[in-house]
Amino acid sequence: MEITTLIEMLEHRADESGNKTAFTFQGQPTSYSSLWQRVNEFASILLEQGMGRQECVVIALPNEAEFFFAFYGVQRAGGIAVPLFPDSSAERIASIAKSCEARIVVLPEASAKKDELESRGFVVLATDSLLTRQKRAFAIHDFPQIQPDDISFLQYTSGSTGDPKGVMLTHANLLTNMRQMIAGMQITHADIFVSWLPVYHDMGLILMTMVPFYLGIGTHLLPADLRSIRDWFKTIHASRGTFTAAPDFAYRLCLRHIDTLHEYDITSLRVALNAAEPVRAATITGFESAFGLVNVMVAGYGLAEATVGVSMQTPQRPARLDANGLVSVGRPFPDVAVRIAEDGEILIRSAANSGGYFNNEAATKELFTEDGFIHSGDLGYLDGDGCLYIVGRKKNIIKHAGETIAPQEIEETVDALAGVRTCAAVGIDRGRAEGEQAYIFVEVRERQDISEWGYELTLEIVNAIHDRLGLRPARVVLVKPRTIPRTHNGKIQHVQLRESYLNGSLRVQGRILYPEY
Repeated sequence: MEITTLIEMLEHRADESGNKTAFTFQGQPTSYSSLWQRVNEFASILLEQGMGRQECVVIALPNEAEFFFAFYGVQRAGGIAVPLFPDSSAERIASIAKSCEARIVVLPEASAKKDELESRGFVVLATDSLLTRQKRAFAIHDFPQIQPDDISFLQYTSGSTGDPKGVMLTHANLLTNMRQMIAGMQITHADIFVSWLPVYHDMGLILMTMVPFYLGIGTHLLPADLRSIRDWFKTIHASRGTFTAAPDFAYRLCLRHIDTLHEYDITSLRVALNAAEPVRAATITGFESAFGLVNVMVAGYGLAEATVGVSMQTPQRPARLDANGLVSVGRPFPDVAVRIAEDGEILIRSAANSGGYFNNEAATKELFTEDGFIHSGDLGYLDGDGCLYIVGRKKNIIKHAGETIAPQEIEETVDALAGVRTCAAVGIDRGRAEGEQAYIFVEVRERQDISEWGYELTLEIVNAIHDRLGLRPARVVLVKPRTIPRTHNGKIQHVQLRESYLNGSLRVQGRILYPEY
């Protein structure tokens, strides 16, 4: 049977593998037959609410079983799911709901946002109130026929500027990219997935749950919270997990807690995908060495506009580095074409490419080239073997004293210093003769008094950058932990950081330190 929609995928799984576990969340398994039943129940409730075909429904739920019931229930009823960060403010939820013309919002039980959203005219369905209605509502509706070109869900971009843009992903887009990733990552029915990535964002949703559902192998799901990385390792250890994924910063965090993680054996891992932000060679070698792994961490690249996956290093092979130590993100997946524009931008063409942004013709027009490639907004190059390297985001490139610098070159240098928790580099033009210059924002480790060592750390940072890159930043700003803004999947929001500094809203640790040369 050829699967053409996500709904067919779930129905097929319920018929063929009904007793198998679709996912396990915090030790509680949900079978494919149970998942399918709950999806149908939720779809019935939506149809009771008068939901129309291809109507958007906002889902602001965390990593939990109810997310899947709602996400697929919307699509079973013929609608378009719109997953959002569950801690989004009522104002942001309302803004995105307005942009996609949604009138129904699904929230966790006892959400404080319920009253405010209802006062704005939205129909709010709280997960706790649905439990008593499902048996009564189930099976009284005929469900609409879902087509491959129907929109499955909108992935709202996590950038920091402009109005939110909802990337339209059809059932055909998703199934195409899932098959591309299965082939490129050599995923088999023997794999065991373990994920803490947020299910309301593309990598955690598509790669770490849809792909296992497609193959009928399920996944071990954890809360999207890295404050307890022990649970991640503990679950890999207990389940003998073979496949996991995370951004580079998460693997670096593990290296800071080696002593608390060594009791767990994670050598069952076949693939530890490193993606969603720049991949550092030191992270790969450090993580594998610390936890007894060989050729397990692989670098990958993707973006929401291409569904999620574009390329990945071949599993079970050493990391590929260029002459400058930049890590390759591998060759493009099957049937994905990558071209480098004259300015170095990565252009992508694939059947998995989105048709554009929902209700945003202007942005959609800007997304595509005349011959059907999409603009990634990333700079990079292909080597002689067709392997892709990511240099940085076009909008984040720093032009300092006539030199063009990728922020991650500075960030990797500074992050290696003792006393630095993490950092971000941005270019800021204060309207002076020297033009744009590099500013370095450094999160210092907690419980440190900067009055005693701040100046010395600043000089150490400046000298390290100068020794490696031959430039001196205009300013080093020490800030409190968790000040540097990140997206829900861990990417540094350079534009938002620049704006918060310029408008004075950035929380500075004590004082701003100006380097003296």
